[in-house]
Amino acid sequence: MQAKKEDIQNWESGYRIKLINSLSGYKGVHLIGTKNKHGQSNLGLFNSVVHISAEPPCIGFIMRPLTVTRHTYENIIETEYFTINHVHNSFLERAHYTSAKFYLEESEFDLCNLTEEYKNNFQAPFVGESTIQVGLKFVEDIEIKASGCRLIVGEVQLINTSDTYIQEDGQIDLEKAQDISVTGLNQYSSVRKLTHLPLAKRDDLPSFNKKKRPDNVVFDEKSRSYNASILPYGTNIGAPAIVSNDLSTWKNRGITGFNHVLKSKIDDIKDEYNKLVKAFETNEMLYNAKYEFEPIIGEVYHLYQKENSNEQFLSIIPPFTWKKKHIGSYSLSSSKVWKEIKNINQGSKETLPVNIF
Repeated sequence: MQAKKEDIQNWESGYRIKLINSLSGYKGVHLIGTKNKHGQSNLGLFNSVVHISAEPPCIGFIMRPLTVTRHTYENIIETEYFTINHVHNSFLERAHYTSAKFYLEESEFDLCNLTEEYKNNFQAPFVGESTIQVGLKFVEDIEIKASGCRLIVGEVQLINTSDTYIQEDGQIDLEKAQDISVTGLNQYSSVRKLTHLPLAKRDDLPSFNKKKRPDNVVFDEKSRSYNASILPYGTNIGAPAIVSNDLSTWKNRGITGFNHVLKSKIDDIKDEYNKLVKAFETNEMLYNAKYEFEPIIGEVYHLYQKENSNEQFLSIIPPFTWKKKHIGSYSLSSSKVWKEIKNINQGSKETLPVNIF
């Protein structure tokens, strides 16, 4: 179906009313209770109740144009009090027939067999069968000039319902309360809860499998912004061409240079390792040698091997004064590390560098 304004205007009145009323989808069904200054009660069925605000707590509903007498409207303006009563399946049919046209002196409570109930000295009547009842005081009457309808706003004065319908977060479980909804004028449905989603926040926005933007649209998904102007490269066909250079020569030079540096480092590590091994072997040999004195730091001592034996001993006697098998000459540092002394026969005390201790 596709209809333009002129088509809609040519529809049969009843057909047009039901279809247009259905366009806004499912709506809550409520009975609005009032009474006039003489105490005559009235009850009307409405599908246009809307939340206005939580602070102050206000609820509104739409009243049709005042081209005919509207008992609900007159009573609210006269007494300033009214009630909103949710409808559920147990009395749906009785609630539906309150929408018929009755005389002023007739009460829909009586004619439709609904209980007229007063609570907490509230001036307007509640529907006893309703499981969710709200008492309101009239605060504003707003004319909708486009249609002549009126938005009637009331501030919540009293709430009557069972604690079993109130969820932990404050929301009312309308499915548990067996609330009824309506489309059009007289097509009623039950309420069924599908799910409970978290509070919507931009930072928690799911991906929703969004369609990919065209390649020529520069859009940053993380910042959710078009950022072509701040990119370090061109993004449109008018930008300078991006040319790929032959980098093979540059890469080869880089690899050669890196290999040279790496080989030099490896050679240094090997030298340092060999020095460590030699220092370890020297100190192990000297600390395992035989001597009956405590070596003095800085003095030169000589290591010999006994004849016909693998036993080694340490002595202060230099090798050029006797004919013992000389292994080497050593000096003990302050860190208790033995260091080899070279050219001992010439009287020199040059030590072999060992930089690791």
